Amino acid sequence: MEDEARVVWERAKTLSNEFRIHNLVNDPLIPVIPVCRKWEKPPCGFVKVNFNATVTPNRFGYGMIARGEHGFLTGGGGGFRVEALTVEWAELYALEESLKLASSMNISKAIFEIDCASLANR
Repeated sequence: MEDEARVVWERAKTLSNEFRIHNLVNDPLIPVIPVCRKWEKPPCGFVKVNFNATVTPNRFGYGMIARGEHGFLTGGGGGFRVEALTVEWAELYALEESLKLASSMNISKAIFEIDCASLANR
């Protein structure tokens, strides 16, 4: 019994030295830099539409929120689809749905905000 415990202990010690993800004794390899992020109001007369999507192997979900210049919620929506897509295509679908939302709400001045860098840079 004692030999089994020693084997488990040695194995755990080895893993701890190899994988330092949860090791609080050593400094992390990738330092955590705190970043303060907050929602910023759109300019006067504009509505800001934030949209996002999430992907699982055979389906994806999307959502959007529209807020006016004072930060109040003016509309929103979202949904799920059973379809295999990449993250970029799912985010593009969320953008399309956000455009439909803005159109249905008769929003003439909108700012669309996304967190998908590869789509935002295109």
